[in-house]
This record gives sequence, structure tokens and C-alpha cells, in this order.
Amino acid sequence: MSKIRTIIAKHSKLLVIIASGVLILSAWVFRAHYTPFMVTAAVIAGLPVVRLAWLGLMARQFTIPLLVSIAAAGALWIGEPWEAAAVTFLYMFGSYLEDITLARTRAALRTLVDMRPRTARIKEGEEIRVVPADTVEAGQTVVVLPGDKVPVDGVVLAGQAALDTAALTGEPLPAEVGVGDQVLSGSVSTAGYLEIKASHVGADTTFNRLIYLVAEAQEQKPKAQKFLDRFAQWYTPAVIVSAVAIYVFWRDIELALTFLVIGCPGALVVAAPVATVAGLGYAAKRGILIKGGERLESIGRVDTLAFDKTGTLTQGKPRVTEVVPFDGTAERVVSLAAAAEQRSEHHLAVAILSYAEEAGILAAPATEWHLEAGMGAVAETEEGTVLVGNRSLLESRGVGLSAEQEEILVRYEQAGATIALVALNKTPLGLLAITDPIRAEAFGLAESLRRTGVRHTVMLTGDHPAAAQRVAGELGISEFRAGLKPEDKVTAIRQLQSEGRIVAMVGDGINDAPALATADVAIAMGGSGTQAAIEAGGCPKRSAPRLF
Repeated sequence: MSKIRTIIAKHSKLLVIIASGVLILSAWVFRAHYTPFMVTAAVIAGLPVVRLAWLGLMARQFTIPLLVSIAAAGALWIGEPWEAAAVTFLYMFGSYLEDITLARTRAALRTLVDMRPRTARIKEGEEIRVVPADTVEAGQTVVVLPGDKVPVDGVVLAGQAALDTAALTGEPLPAEVGVGDQVLSGSVSTAGYLEIKASHVGADTTFNRLIYLVAEAQEQKPKAQKFLDRFAQWYTPAVIVSAVAIYVFWRDIELALTFLVIGCPGALVVAAPVATVAGLGYAAKRGILIKGGERLESIGRVDTLAFDKTGTLTQGKPRVTEVVPFDGTAERVVSLAAAAEQRSEHHLAVAILSYAEEAGILAAPATEWHLEAGMGAVAETEEGTVLVGNRSLLESRGVGLSAEQEEILVRYEQAGATIALVALNKTPLGLLAITDPIRAEAFGLAESLRRTGVRHTVMLTGDHPAAAQRVAGELGISEFRAGLKPEDKVTAIRQLQSEGRIVAMVGDGINDAPALATADVAIAMGGSGTQAAIEAGGCPKRSAPRLF
């Protein structure tokens, strides 16, 4: 019985619409029972409206439900039950469509809340214990192991690790952190060991602030709803006063009640939701799923498009784009690199092994492997000790680069590539340049957008400036801003809006959710986008952003 009550409570509005709709249809089919069916339909659909009107009066507000209630009562008084049933049914139908939109926006918050770090490993002396993440206090030492989500913001006291910060910054490659580096909550350790001194905990952490940003942005009412709220405040009392004046002047209660019925804005109440549904259906046929119908109000006036980089304009998967041998052949460099990385799950290792497989290059036989957290991998092969990693790994093993090799390394780094150096027995053999390739569909996008009236394009990314400059330059994007946190993206969107621009945001990651919720039009990449971004976004697009 309790289950039935729960279902009825959850879907009460839908049940009211179905019941009143069936009764209205029955009244037209079974004309002999026209009046009782229509009156019953009006009462069923009208009771929730009357309740809303009463709550508004208690708050000293003149609302549309008040006018609908009076108009429905007046229609019944003058013997027009169809009008009473129609205005109450239309109001409930429009209200139900708005509820659907609201439920979808709340789903983004639920998704983010579910992704929060739940537990933390606290180190006290030599003892490590697991506690709820929200009980950690500033100043405590938190231990992070591979696979853990960082539960606090803080500074690394000991250890080295690779942190996947894609959820916060959008960077496709893990960040290598060590003693003295700042780390943010919500990052995921992919390798290594860290001891972190907590500086921001609980609601003050980066991830919890991200949730707050999404909630704050979604609480803002769409312009049409704001207009209806203002409209109701003067229109409702104006209609009531006019009806009273008609009765006083002509002493005709039927005329006054007829005026009330005519003055009820049933069409206005339902117009926005119905138009929204029509727009959603039209877009869906073209592969664009729109959540949050209020975005349709602004989409035709968009003049500025802001893009996330990783996973939106790029593929979001690091790939080896070039192999540069210092000594020997490129095939030998790749073979030895694959030998060292074949037991690693690091993003760079996956990119190197994928490249070797695609090129048909076999990994050199190896007998021992181990990882150097935050630096790279080491393997023992028939030819000797192989090092694959960053500059710090080579320096720690006493391997130096010549001036020419250093110049090549710097050139690729300035072009936005992540570099994996390969050395054998203290001799540098070459490097692998790893980048996040641009989506093929993104080329020519900026020009096609300009032809459709989008005058300004901007890329907002958490990645480093060199990578951002490379992508923006190749795609002809007007402006780029790099090294941004989620709150920085929100600030950038609001700055563009303050300049009078109508801004659409295209993104795919958790870090994009606040900016998506803040923009006038939000477009989430459905093909690769995380659920939080898709729920926060207005238009989940199934693949690359061919949008206008």
C-alpha cells in the first residue's frame, strides 16, 4: 500500500493530467454525459491549481494560478464547463512540462554529488585509518594511493605520483606531482604514493565548489519564466479589478465572469512549454538532444561560441604523433620504449604501446620492469637498461642531453607536445612527441560558424598555453584562454556576457559543467561527454560540434 502511495505522490501531476484529459475526451464522445464529465475534469485539474493560488495568496503574491482558479470557477458559474476544464487542464499540462525540465537540471547535481570523494586515508604517526572525507580537518596528513580520489586540496609533503586531473582541468595527460606541489580534490591518482597536508577541506574543496557553481547557475530562472512571474504580478490583479469594475458599472455578473474567463492567459501559460516540446522534437530528428528547453530562447541569437579543448575540439586520447631518433632508427626507439612501458597503465604508456601496435613494431624482450613515480619507466633488456620518461628521469640516472638534443626537445615542448625521452645505457636514443590530436570534423568549424552569424569564438581550457595555442591556431579560433579551473571558465563566460554577448558553451567534461550551466546556450558532447556535463548542458550533441 505504501508503494502505491509513493507512486501516486511522485506522479500526481501526470495522473491528474491523464484523468482530466480522459474525462474531457469522454465528454466530447459521450455527449449525453457532457456536463458531468466536463465538470469532473475541471474539478480534478483545478484542485492543484487552487492549492497553488492559495499558497500564493498566503505569501501575498498575485499569481497565474489565482487567475486560472477564478476563471475556472467563473466558467462553471455561468454554465461553461468546457472553458473551466480547458484552462485548468492546459495549466497543469504546461506545469508538468516545466517539471520535466527542472528534473533534468537537478540530475546534473546528483551526478556530481555521486562523484565526490567519499573516504580519506588519514595518517597519524605510523597509523593510517580510513575516515569519511567530510570529517578531514585542515592540517591533517592525507595519504593517496593509486586509484584513490584526492579528498582534499593541499600541498604534497612526501612522495610522487601521476594525477589524472581531467575532471577538473580537462588536461588529457596526468599531471606529475611531487613534494611542494599543490593538488586539488577530485583528482585521481594513477600511479605513485602521496602524503598531502590538507589546506581546504569539506565544502571549501575545489570539487565541492564545482558542485556549488553548477547549483548556483541552475537556480537562475530562464528569461521567459522571469517574464511570466513579472507579468502575473500586474496582469492578475488588473483582470480581477477590471471584472469587478464591469460588474459595478453594468451590474451583470455573467458579463464580469465571462471577462474573467476570456482574460485567463491559458494559451500564454502553455505556449512556452508546447513550443519547447516542438523544438526538442525537431532537434532530436537531427541528432541534437536538448535538455533544458529554456536554451531555445537564446540559441538563435548566439554571437559567441566558447569551446572546451580536450575531448571537444580534440579526440581526448593522447597519441604519438612523431618519433625523433637521436641515434639509430625510429623503429628501434619505439621498440625499446614499448619494452619499458608494456606493464604500465599510464596514459603515455598506452599511447606508446598503441603506436607500436599500429606500426607493427614489436617490443624488445625485457626481463625486469619498474616504474619511477612521476618520472617514467625503467626496463632491463638484452641491450641493457632502458629509460622512458621525462627529463627528470634521465637526470636522476645521470643521462644528459647534448645542446642539439635539448634544442629539439624544447621545440616540441613549445609546440604543445608532451615528450617521452628514450635512453639506453645512459645514452639518449630519441624522443616520442605525444599530443591530443584535433578532431577531423573541427577543421573549418570556425569559418562555418562565422558564416552563420557567430562573430567570436574562444577556447577555454585547463591545458597549458602551448597546447592551447597550437589547437587555436590550427582551427582559426579567435581567442584562447589556458590554465583555467572550472570557476575560471565560469568567470570567462560571465565576462563575455557582461560585454553584451549571447554565449554558447561547448564542452564534455565534469570541469565544463559549471560553465555549461552558466552559458546562455550549453552544448555537451554526447559522444565522449561525461554524464555531469551532458546533464548540465542544454544540447547534448552525439558527436563533433557540427551545430549550426
